[in-house]
Amino acid sequence: MSLGEKIRSLRRRRGLTVQGLASACSLSKGFISQVENGRTSPSLSTLVDLAKVLGVSPAFLVANGLPGAHVTRANGRSSLAELRGAQATCLSDRPQRALDLYLLELAPGASIAGDPLDEPGEQAAHVLSGFVRLILGENQLDLGPGDTGHWNDCTKISVTNLGAEPVRLMLATLAVSPSMARGGEG
Repeated sequence: MSLGEKIRSLRRRRGLTVQGLASACSLSKGFISQVENGRTSPSLSTLVDLAKVLGVSPAFLVANGLPGAHVTRANGRSSLAELRGAQATCLSDRPQRALDLYLLELAPGASIAGDPLDEPGEQAAHVLSGFVRLILGENQLDLGPGDTGHWNDCTKISVTNLGAEPVRLMLATLAVSPSMARGGEG
């Protein structure tokens, strides 16, 4: 489903007219019509506004799902990093998809740092076991077993095991297409 088709479908499901969506986003009715018909693409800031009014994430609007399903077998995964008690494994092998899933495992006291998302998007982490501190740019999240944190892209991320037991953490990243960030307002 194209971006315009997704916006039209969500708008209709929420009972909004083209004019209603346009007014809520401070846009023209004609611009919304052009986006829905695939004649223009919104800028990233406009995409964020549209997503907010439609009740979805911007990444949901631009994620391109490929037809069919894909399986990454346990023996086909690649380890991304093994450093001083920390291991990151990619659970999805990225066949042109916007969503990636990682398993981070950290020994007591271990840390891992970096930038797991190279382009604008969203990330979420779910703690399977242990206690962890996430430093997300200027923000800090302390999470325990069963806790989930969600954030928009940030420049740097670090993960530190705060406890005396190993940490197992699922990390999901959903990238916004860079071409959408360059789109015009028409």
